[in-house]
Amino acid sequence: MDYQIRNVEVADIEDLIKINELSVPAVNSISKAQFEWFHQNSIYFKLIQSINNEVQGFLLALNSLLDYESLNYKWFQERYSAFAYIDRIAILEEYKRSGLGKKLYLDLEKSIKSNYKMITCEYNLKPMNHESEKFHISIGYQRVGKLNTQEGTKEVSLMVKNL
Repeated sequence: MDYQIRNVEVADIEDLIKINELSVPAVNSISKAQFEWFHQNSIYFKLIQSINNEVQGFLLALNSLLDYESLNYKWFQERYSAFAYIDRIAILEEYKRSGLGKKLYLDLEKSIKSNYKMITCEYNLKPMNHESEKFHISIGYQRVGKLNTQEGTKEVSLMVKNL
């Protein structure tokens, strides 16, 4: 499959909102204003598209120094001094299990390895996301904790990969 990975531009945000919404509950729903904030504050915000320019997915990562309200992000901030935090990855359903997520993760590693020695992320344990669990373990992420949120209705596995 031919594809291109490129930086997200403001004009791409509408497409990313649609992809993000189709990926709930693996990711949470966010507004256009939040996407714009991510665009301004991310260390990595790239999309993957086909040769005919169809956006198939995206990955967003932040540094460890932001004032960001995510409980998962804050959990890592309390325990580690410097890291790249994967806030979200979303791939359109018809392209899942085709290697696009792995391509984005490897591109992230290549893009940040001179500045960061650790990548953090999480996946849902409740509701369980078996696909994400298998994926993260297969590419070298290790569980370093669990966190219950939303009054116990959601639980995540907190993951780390040392570069």
